Amino acid sequence: MKLFLVKPDLTYYNKYNEMMKEWCDSNTQIAPWFLDKTFNTIEEFADFIQMLDQTELGNQDKRFCSATSYFVIDENDRLIGAASLRHYLTVEGFNTWGHIGYGVRPSERRKGYGTEILKITLEEAKKKKLYKVLMCAHKLNIGSCKVIENCNGILENEVNDPDNINETINRYWIDNK
Repeated sequence: MKLFLVKPDLTYYNKYNEMMKEWCDSNTQIAPWFLDKTFNTIEEFADFIQMLDQTELGNQDKRFCSATSYFVIDENDRLIGAASLRHYLTVEGFNTWGHIGYGVRPSERRKGYGTEILKITLEEAKKKKLYKVLMCAHKLNIGSCKVIENCNGILENEVNDPDNINETINRYWIDNK
């Protein structure tokens, strides 16, 4: 299995919509933060890509940090999932959720893709000189917790989800040197 991080661009319009339709139809949690729906027109998709580009440059709400967004493709150019790399942490929720968010489309789960996505995103983090990376997952998301542990995540503590106090979030640190 060989996966690649690519910057979102217009060439992925149809593949993105196919993936997001699958995800929305599955009624499972969608991650990372920038994935949430299909787009009706390529113009809407272009606006979405522009927003991601502006977020990477830091030209957004100052409560939020700069973040690089990636689509994850395999060697056949199939869209497997996505990843987000926050360049630094802020008080506004990202100390709860950490530096990296990732997701694997429902039909490709339980195949080792999550671990591979996190590994290649950690390499990008290293390029940005992020040598201590915070990773977080809902405690009940056993698959995501295992992915983080597979990448040498060390559990620091558990906190309440700020959006749902009935859910617990595991906070891990990864030494990324």
